[in-house]
Amino acid sequence: MTTRTVDTAHPVLDETDTAEVVAALSSGDLSGTAPVVAAYEAALATTFGVDRAVACSSGTAAVHLSLLAHGVGAGDEVMVPATAPVMTAMPVLAVGARPVFVDVTDSASFAVSLADVEARLSARTRVVMSVAMWGYPADGDALAALCDRHGLVLVEDATQAHGTRTGNRLVGTRGRIGAFSTHLRKLVNTGEGGFLLVDDEATADRLVALRNAGKAASGGQFGRGFGLNFKLPAMSAALGLRQLARLDQRVAARRAIRDRLATAVEPVDGVTPFPVRDGIPNGYAMLLLADDAHLAVVLAEALAQAGFVSDPRRYGYRPLYDYDAFAEVPADACPNAAELCSRLVSLPCHEGVSPADEQRMIDTMCQVVGA
Repeated sequence: MTTRTVDTAHPVLDETDTAEVVAALSSGDLSGTAPVVAAYEAALATTFGVDRAVACSSGTAAVHLSLLAHGVGAGDEVMVPATAPVMTAMPVLAVGARPVFVDVTDSASFAVSLADVEARLSARTRVVMSVAMWGYPADGDALAALCDRHGLVLVEDATQAHGTRTGNRLVGTRGRIGAFSTHLRKLVNTGEGGFLLVDDEATADRLVALRNAGKAASGGQFGRGFGLNFKLPAMSAALGLRQLARLDQRVAARRAIRDRLATAVEPVDGVTPFPVRDGIPNGYAMLLLADDAHLAVVLAEALAQAGFVSDPRRYGYRPLYDYDAFAEVPADACPNAAELCSRLVSLPCHEGVSPADEQRMIDTMCQVVGA
């Protein structure tokens, strides 16, 4: 009998999504400046409770634009958690700046170590990145206060955190700017795409020009300033509008499955649910911490054989400074980040996970590590 495979990705698409895309196609204006893009941006701003949202072509483009909007370039430094994905740090290289990899508070948290940030600060530091990996809330008000104290820009990379809350705020709305992805794997899915959230009109207008070859938000010609072509097509925006309408429903469904899995894992020796310290995760995935790196490898392999591929296994998750793309970037080891990366295992907790799937995951873990 073939084992049913359950991926972490689970796009939800139905005839209403198709109808929105067909309507955009029928309008005849398929470009990134079509009216449906503005409607999508207005809906994003309302949903997240911010003044402005700016749609763009990917989550990586969103991070790239956030750096350009704040004038980050050659000679500048950007602090990036060593646990962040490659896509968070690549834009730092793209603008000619230097990523400075910082450790997390401990081996069971994605929160940036404030002490490590203070220790690595220099006159060239311009930006600190905060990353809510797998939709788990990470940095609280203390990091924002540190950035304010040193005159630094806090950029929230919330590409996996649609609907994640810290306190009474949605992740991606607490820093100077929030960058999101709407890739196929995300809770708001436009195939490829992204958006930025800001509460400052001048910054939003700058982002609009930067994503449209320097053409000002108020109109005029291209090249009035520097810019790239990072626009989101009309069809993607139309799909995004429909996807956004079901975000709360998707987050609630995923949280329910994540909570059931967390409860079931509690008595299992050798693994613990990843701690949630300040906020509510969106259910992008259920994270486990294995007691050691060897057990994490064995468990991830057993889960894969049972049809559940762990994201850390899939992507070879490790500290950023261990990737070839950053081999030329001087970096000190981040021991907490290294241990955290080595012990993580993820479980799917989306709407496509059946009660039988949940039980199979639990049974597999018990077989590997004992009940």
